[in-house]
Amino acid sequence: MRLADIKWLNITKKPMTLIYKINRSQRRRSIALKVTAGELYVLAPQHASTAAIAAVVEAKAAWVRKHLERQRVQLNRLTPREWQSGEQIRWLGMPLTIEVLRGTRKQVEQVGDRLRLTLTARSPAATTAYQLVRTWYQAQAQQWLDQFFKQWQVTQLMPIGWSVGDFSSKWGHCTRAGALRFSWKLWLAPAWVVHNVVIHELCHLREFNHSPAFWQLVARYSPNYREAEQWLRQHGMTVLNNKFLDYCEAAELTGK
Repeated sequence: MRLADIKWLNITKKPMTLIYKINRSQRRRSIALKVTAGELYVLAPQHASTAAIAAVVEAKAAWVRKHLERQRVQLNRLTPREWQSGEQIRWLGMPLTIEVLRGTRKQVEQVGDRLRLTLTARSPAATTAYQLVRTWYQAQAQQWLDQFFKQWQVTQLMPIGWSVGDFSSKWGHCTRAGALRFSWKLWLAPAWVVHNVVIHELCHLREFNHSPAFWQLVARYSPNYREAEQWLRQHGMTVLNNKFLDYCEAAELTGK
């Protein structure tokens, strides 16, 4: 996507001015709206006029404002990471307090409810701390998956392999060959959500789509999948974002 293809426009309509970014593409056949990280994006065909785009935004204004407000509440309740001692990061939904030390070699270890990061004197603090955390999560998540599949008894839904990677916009995927790969950031979520995502990808081994048959299969092995899918939609914006890698509990979002 070229910078020249992006334009900022706004529609003033009480109680909020809608400002949005237009991304034009020759592949698109219709106008679509996307609300993410507290911003509105318009995905439009190359030939779509500014007036046509504005009309779609105005027609969906109530929907847009609802989602913008919800996301901005989430963002305002989270503090951007600085990777300093005292910050917390979640493992399977449970908080670990980060402790940053200086030493002769880089390492990371969990000590009770603390995640201890040792940086060398010349290490760039924030960058190295993030790299250590990512490495630790990938290793721990791989162990979690190994244990999960050791106990998994559904032979017709058994992948040829599984691994943990670093994705910025998805939780995991299933390849045509039958291998599963997940984002390490998934393990920030509660265990029941992680379990659902793994089941979701396993079911793609039989149904490589999101048809009714696929969701029926998911429901068989993950009865609360709807709640998990809702959790992922609500919190993916901040959990998958390296700026936050965190989420607000439901009570925090409602002010209770």
